[in-house]
Amino acid sequence: MKTFYGMLTSSLVLVGSLITGCATTTDQPTIKCGNDYGCLSDNAIKYRQEAEQLHALAQRYEIEAAALSGQDADAVKHQRGVAQAYRLEAQKADQLAQEYRSQLPHNMAH
Repeated sequence: MKTFYGMLTSSLVLVGSLITGCATTTDQPTIKCGNDYGCLSDNAIKYRQEAEQLHALAQRYEIEAAALSGQDADAVKHQRGVAQAYRLEAQKADQLAQEYRSQLPHNMAH
C-alpha cells in the first residue's frame, strides 16, 4: 500500500512541476498596445481567463492536499506549495488584466 502512495505522490509531483512550468505565462513581458483598443481589450480578457484557470488549479491542489492530509505530510506540504504558487500567478494575471482594462475607455471596459 505504501508503494501505491509513493507512486501517487511521485506522479503528482511530476505532473505538478510540469503544469507549473507550462501554466505560468505571467512572467512574459506585457504587450505594448498603445492606443489599440482591440489589443487592450483582448489582453484584458486573456489575462482574466488565465487568472481564472490558475485560481481553479490552486483550488484543485488545495483539495488534493486536504485529501492527503493525515497520510503523507510531505505530499500535503508540496500540494499546498503548488497551490500557493498558482494563487500568486493568478494574482499577477489579475493585476495585468486590470492594467489593460484600466487603459480602455469606459464604454469599452469588460
